[in-house]
Amino acid sequence: MANNNILDQIESGQVARLIPTVADSKREERATSSLLAAFMVVPAFAQKVLSATGAPSGTRVKINCYTEIVFKSKDSKRPRPDGLLIITMGSRTWSAIIESKIGNAVLRRDQLEEYLDLAREIGVDAVITISNQFATLPTHHPVQVSKQKTRTVGLFHFSWLSIVSTAILVSENKQVKDSEQAYLLNELVRYLQHDSSGVTALTGMGKGWKVLCGELLQGAAINRKADYVEQSVASWQQLLRYLSIRLSVAIGKPVSVYLSRARAKDPAVNFGEDVSRLLKDHCLSAEFVIPDAASRLTFSADILRRTINLSMRLEAPKDRSRATAAINWFVRQLKLDGNEDLTVRAYWPKRIPMSSAPLQQILDEPKTLIPAGVTDLPVSFEVVHMVDLAARFRGSKTFVEEAEKAFPGFYAKVAQRLTRWVPKPPKLKEPKIGAVDEESSVLGDTSSIEIPVLSSGLATAGPGQVPVAVRVEAANRTNGDDGDG
Repeated sequence: MANNNILDQIESGQVARLIPTVADSKREERATSSLLAAFMVVPAFAQKVLSATGAPSGTRVKINCYTEIVFKSKDSKRPRPDGLLIITMGSRTWSAIIESKIGNAVLRRDQLEEYLDLAREIGVDAVITISNQFATLPTHHPVQVSKQKTRTVGLFHFSWLSIVSTAILVSENKQVKDSEQAYLLNELVRYLQHDSSGVTALTGMGKGWKVLCGELLQGAAINRKADYVEQSVASWQQLLRYLSIRLSVAIGKPVSVYLSRARAKDPAVNFGEDVSRLLKDHCLSAEFVIPDAASRLTFSADILRRTINLSMRLEAPKDRSRATAAINWFVRQLKLDGNEDLTVRAYWPKRIPMSSAPLQQILDEPKTLIPAGVTDLPVSFEVVHMVDLAARFRGSKTFVEEAEKAFPGFYAKVAQRLTRWVPKPPKLKEPKIGAVDEESSVLGDTSSIEIPVLSSGLATAGPGQVPVAVRVEAANRTNGDDGDG
């Protein structure tokens, strides 16, 4: 809980301005002020961005933001944050110190730890950093700090591009009803997308990428603690977030990197598992969750083969009687010009090995995908696109360029066209001829009983028996029938 008297601890500062009066060279201050001002004017946008921080949300929330903050202190070296955000809802107050970087400037551990100490001292709930660096989740900070510093103060990170993408999605999905708020939000997007703002895309994999690729290709023993290993995995995770942001903007829906519960909870676990996979398989891999897509999209980098691989795997239909019919169901969804470079894999039950063949070959002859002697139906299908980069794989810049081209390309050619199999609803059963209706009569169904009839129209009855006609009449009276029919 933030200190309710936090404003009393401010020596100087000003309310965040949408159009700040600062020098053109101060791009960092300009971008930070414009963003925080938009937070105050468009609360739906602010709450969407800050949803992962634990900040209060709702229609009764009030947001105040300040820039050029100087806190009262006898220590002249006390850090001066770029901004301060205070959110109140009823009696609850939540606040955060803002530290931002623009262009190629990066966040430093020593500076972050100073801000965390300052936040704890003055009663601020969190430190939020914004830069052109990327984090898989806001809780996964790109800079490692002492865990003791974050015991009572939260630490969160947002890339400028992730903020821009959130603003675009909020606007396109009509989450801002007020026309003036929508206009201001679109102006913020226009400004941050301009080259002069200092907001940049991911441009490379870092210096360690080329070293890592060289070592693995030469068969050298790799130390998981080596700087180039940690740099490369960190760059890989930034690339994943960058790709998800780009696709989110392209389709107008939020795309995310899939993480297990353990990975999402602890960034150290997430990082460690990627390192382990790299050392074991010489490969880095991740899955993306795309709204309403037929399945997750898998994206991987095979360092030894120097390839980028994209794939999606779908369950095979269970209502087909022949394997070829199931195969046709899948490959017909991919029957498009320009998909000659796709490979289809079929996975089978029991211990039958996976089979694969080029898409075009399967379109010509579906039996190509069925192993010899197999009569079972396939369990699932996978479509794979492999991009062989050869020498370009090792390039820090060229690898990102190729990934940025291949990822949305696969989505356009494959992912957006695939539909998962859905079983058909059950049909009503046809009634059987001669079925007994238990509620039709107290006597049950007598339509099949043969009764001999005398010339008088009455059935004969044995000694001591009531004639059938009498019994039927009695039954009719019991059922409410007066017998006039």
